[in-house]
Amino acid sequence: MGDKRVINTEKIKAVDLAYWYFRLNGFLTIKNFVVHPDHGSGQKTDVDILGVRFPYRAELPTNPMKDNEIFTKIESKPYIVLAEVTRPTCKINESWEKPKKEIYHSILKAIGAFQQDDLIKKVTDGLYGDGVYEAESYFVSLFCIGEQKDEELDEKHKGITQITWSEVLTFIYNRFKNYKTVKSDHCQWDTEGQVLWEVFEMHRREQEEFIACIERILI
Repeated sequence: MGDKRVINTEKIKAVDLAYWYFRLNGFLTIKNFVVHPDHGSGQKTDVDILGVRFPYRAELPTNPMKDNEIFTKIESKPYIVLAEVTRPTCKINESWEKPKKEIYHSILKAIGAFQQDDLIKKVTDGLYGDGVYEAESYFVSLFCIGEQKDEELDEKHKGITQITWSEVLTFIYNRFKNYKTVKSDHCQWDTEGQVLWEVFEMHRREQEEFIACIERILI
């Protein structure tokens, strides 16, 4: 049995845990991406995690680490993700679901991935519809992480991806376990990454204990 100490000195924010999930899957990410209105002050919206994964990404090129199939099944094109992160049930920001607010349009203009307005409209129409838009040269998706999935959200956006914290932590545990020698050298990691590794070291033979321990300190 592993070390049963409980880490009480550190908490992990949900958005930071999501960041590590995307990072370990090869995404270049921005946390809490803020979009401002065209006029006045304040914020129009924010995206918990904005990320892009390029199609030929390979960590350890001669024998690449296996990323989550959610991402690897999208081949030969960049995967752009707009992720909403919640501690409880998965959800999409209510303001995003109102076309008149043009939230997706503002996000896409801010990141500069697409130039023509007619193309941006096609992407936003896809996000309002199935929650995804795919073309020959890119894939754009809404992505939700929470304690449990929302069936109504699946019905409304048939292409949306929802995953649970348990699934996130299962991936992280297996990444650390399968590539322990490589990942053990991580002095540049941030505090959250260090905590994840410390808990893994405590429960390296007990996946469920690793998951339970992180869920206890997740806020």
